[in-house]
Amino acid sequence: MASRNRSKILPKEQNAWNVPVQPKSEPVGGKPRKSSTGSTTSKATSPSAVEQSVSGSKIPLPTVSSSMLKKSQDKFIQVQRQHAETAMKYAAEYVSSDDDEEEDLGQDENNGEGSDVATRNILGDVLKNYHGIDADVGKTQEYLQNLLESRNAVCLICIETVKRADRIWSCNACYTFFHLMCIQRWANDSMSMKRMNHEQQEGYYNNRGEYIPKPALNVQWDCPKCRREYVPEEIPRHYECFCGKERDPSAHPWLIPHSCGEPCEKNLTPACGHTCRLLCHPGPCPPCPQTINVSCRCGCSPVKTIRCAQKTWTCTKKCKRTLSCGIHECGTQCHDRDNCPACQNRSEQPCLCGSQTKEVNCHESRWQCGTVCSKPLACGLHRCERVCHAGLCGVCPLGLPRSCPCGKSETRVASCAEHIGTCGDTCEKLLACEQHRCPERCHQGPCGKCLELVPKVCRCGSTKKAIVCHREAICEGRCKRMRTCGKHQCNRKCCDGQCQLCDRVCGKTLPCGKHKCSSLCHQGPCYPCNQKSSVKCRCGGTVVEVACGRERKANAPKCKLPCRVASKCHHPNTHSCHIGECPTCTQPCGERNDTTNCEHPCGAKCHDAVRVVTRDKNFKPVGPWDVPKEIVEVKTLPHPACTEKVPVMCLGGHETIDWPCSISKPSSCGRPCDRLLKCGIHRCPLTCHKVTHRASTTQDSRCEACSAGCSLSRPRGCIHQCILPCHKAPCNPCLVSIKANCYCGLTQVFYKCHEFYPAGVENKGPEEMAELDRRRESFLSCGQKCIKNFPCGHRCFSICHPGRCPNPELCSKKVKISCKCAHRKAEVSCKVARNNPTLDCDQQCEAIKAQKQEEQDRKERETRAQQELENQRELEEYERKFNKRKYRERKRHQVQQEETGRHWAVYVLPIVAVLVGVVAYVLFME
Repeated sequence: MASRNRSKILPKEQNAWNVPVQPKSEPVGGKPRKSSTGSTTSKATSPSAVEQSVSGSKIPLPTVSSSMLKKSQDKFIQVQRQHAETAMKYAAEYVSSDDDEEEDLGQDENNGEGSDVATRNILGDVLKNYHGIDADVGKTQEYLQNLLESRNAVCLICIETVKRADRIWSCNACYTFFHLMCIQRWANDSMSMKRMNHEQQEGYYNNRGEYIPKPALNVQWDCPKCRREYVPEEIPRHYECFCGKERDPSAHPWLIPHSCGEPCEKNLTPACGHTCRLLCHPGPCPPCPQTINVSCRCGCSPVKTIRCAQKTWTCTKKCKRTLSCGIHECGTQCHDRDNCPACQNRSEQPCLCGSQTKEVNCHESRWQCGTVCSKPLACGLHRCERVCHAGLCGVCPLGLPRSCPCGKSETRVASCAEHIGTCGDTCEKLLACEQHRCPERCHQGPCGKCLELVPKVCRCGSTKKAIVCHREAICEGRCKRMRTCGKHQCNRKCCDGQCQLCDRVCGKTLPCGKHKCSSLCHQGPCYPCNQKSSVKCRCGGTVVEVACGRERKANAPKCKLPCRVASKCHHPNTHSCHIGECPTCTQPCGERNDTTNCEHPCGAKCHDAVRVVTRDKNFKPVGPWDVPKEIVEVKTLPHPACTEKVPVMCLGGHETIDWPCSISKPSSCGRPCDRLLKCGIHRCPLTCHKVTHRASTTQDSRCEACSAGCSLSRPRGCIHQCILPCHKAPCNPCLVSIKANCYCGLTQVFYKCHEFYPAGVENKGPEEMAELDRRRESFLSCGQKCIKNFPCGHRCFSICHPGRCPNPELCSKKVKISCKCAHRKAEVSCKVARNNPTLDCDQQCEAIKAQKQEEQDRKERETRAQQELENQRELEEYERKFNKRKYRERKRHQVQQEETGRHWAVYVLPIVAVLVGVVAYVLFME
């Protein structure tokens, strides 16, 4: 990394890609900065620092007066204020934190939109060509968002911030950024270390005497983060953009850092033939957004459109192809063609030769039984020596061209009945050791064992001697290593290091204390004793066996025989044999209940012998540690209150409920009395109370008299209560006066409630209801003229009425109508004006219309002429200002030229004026 002047840099902001941020002012008295003109401010010194430096010095200090201290303090405050103002000015003018990062987004963005808007614009440009599903591009978008806004992109090798102007390299697997020089140094150092370690390694001999060479050199380097391995040729040599199209890409403020800004066009993964449509970007490419028309994996369903990244889809149909066994169908759900799974059904299948049959899986139908065929060959002299096979046995192998057993004589065709003898030469076939050849003469059958003497290392590797080749070298040394038990030596002759288990008996006394361990010698504790001991129940009728040594801690077996201990209550023992005291009797008592003095037997649990815990009430403790002693006694408890259910009727005779015998007394049920009072309408509101006759449903002498008002229903529409006390129907007519607005809303009318809402409306016929509606309408009408207007705008001529005004088409008010040109006018009635809203124009109207058109055309011609004159004036003004000045000759030459002929401008200017006028006229007409 190039060294930089740290005094020129602001405190480092966590902005890896220099997205524009608002610059922050430096605190007062901070690190010195370099101003825009290049001058450096000095560091302000606090008074405490001055005092410390002075107090630490050994030079004698002169006496200082209070006036001098005040002047120095004022001067210090003034200098400190100047430094603060300079620092704030520098922070406001500062743009970048490094000299090589001069490309920023400008002051307008810093003051306006900010880094968030810049990030959104950059992301929108990168992702604008992607038209896939939002979920597919979500990870890529999140990666780009974090890349632009995280402000902590750090090289993992040098632990420095990766800036937009740095030369970088990104891993192809984890997409992590590194400085180009850092990753080059990392790769070279990694390979150098591997080479040095490989040079220091050496080969060695194992315990069998075999030479193990050092492993081959594998020179590779890996990514510092994901450890993906790269070959030496993949060491980055150049700084490239993310897609690899451009070398040394330039930094641009509106592009992703280290990007070329062109489409990525990398081949997508998995390979589908399409390329990435995003702009050059870091990280992985999103899935392919293209759509393709494909059928399902089995090809049975119709074609449908899916995303290319999905490639294939599976339908719900089952495969019906016949499997390789030729019997069963596939039956699995949609899958690739010609890729059906093996048949899992089982069936009886013969072997290849057909001599045996067994049940095997259908996909394993071709199996060998392992017997020799032994069928006569075609020659009739020999039999087939092949193991179970299918098809014909073939020709006799002895009938093929043969030679002598060692193969040195000439190969010739001979009959299978002819015997070809040995050639008499040395056999020289390669023996089983694969190092020496057979020294015997040509012979029939296999060769013998190798008898060559070769130097061999023994199994333990301590001795080397010559021995027959087919034998293993064994020395007489005894192994001194300890066996797995850790107590005895191996003592095996010429041990190869794989010491056997100890074969001695352990013999330790087992935890049971009765037997000894019979296992082989071992480390650690012995296994529990495998002998059995018997454990009996209390009565001795049930016996079980437990592991030896566990009989003391083992629980007594569960015995199903009846308990033989005498019972403490008046019931016999019905429980099984047990250990310890008998359980509490759970049978019902069954004796007469003398507590309640009723005829029901006691139904509580037996209480003849109950354990009662008591404490001495007269106990006086000596201290807080002294606790009263508990006394446990077996006592006979008295009978509890009888809980037998008996039927009891409530005081008011509403219900009969079963109550316990001990509290079986009539009581209130909590319901309302609900007896019909004398008024014949209301019922008694009191809670269930004592009455004379419980079966009666009418008012009793103890019931509350009726004090309610009238509760009869009023006529429909009447909302007033009857003022009479509770009585029988019918109620008196309602005499309340009602005030309401009339239909026109100008006057208030009054009417009686019973006149507007009479009783018995539900039973009236259609004629009576029509008469009631007319009467109600007369009540709400004020009798004056209606104030509403017809749709035509004139006032209604009817009396105050409900709804819309009647007969609006009969309006006879006078209105004025005219022709289209407004020359002819006439006054007619409103109903005539609705049918004929306008008059017809006459000849005079046509003459006036022609006169107006002629006047309009005259004004247009004057306007065009004035516009042409204006254009001519502007053209002359333009030529006067911008045409080049011509060389003026002397006066005599100018006079002579004027005498000889006219200047060319006299002819050109009129032509130009005419053309400009024509163009202006065309534009004006368009």
